Amino acid sequence: MVDRARRAVAAPAIHAEPARWLVVAVGILPFVAGFFALQLVPLHLPTVASHDFGAFLGSASGTATLHGNWGLFAVIVVMFVFNTVLGEELLFRGLLLPRMQAAFGRRDSIVNGLIFGAYHLHQPWSIPTNMLGGLLLAYPSRRFRSAWLGILIHSTQSVYLIALMLVLVLH
Repeated sequence: MVDRARRAVAAPAIHAEPARWLVVAVGILPFVAGFFALQLVPLHLPTVASHDFGAFLGSASGTATLHGNWGLFAVIVVMFVFNTVLGEELLFRGLLLPRMQAAFGRRDSIVNGLIFGAYHLHQPWSIPTNMLGGLLLAYPSRRFRSAWLGILIHSTQSVYLIALMLVLVLH
């Protein structure tokens, strides 16, 4: 008799769980769209041509390098996974962001975005974009208290580039 009462109380929570994930999924869509839109912002900052991966992929030498080169494709995919998940998101949104709330309060996601931009000091032309992108990645992670949302949003960029490179490998 006690087991039935426990199941009756627990049953609504099981059915409510999918609705919660739907709210989270719909809630992060603006951040995914913003992250993609941020890549299109014409800041016109000087870049180093030899360091622009997008320009390389669009060039004849990039097409020739990736054509049929499954080994290079695999290395780049592994690099994207480790850089996005372990190198950036788990560090900034998984480790630093939860600890920053004690020091910065409600401004912790803003400071996290600024530090994320500064982390890209090796690409000075991308610091402003990465600061804004860091904010777009930090807020949903903070709001829903999960580094997985930052990983999901940041991974959309990697998935897009992997799909683009796959076309070049197969072409």
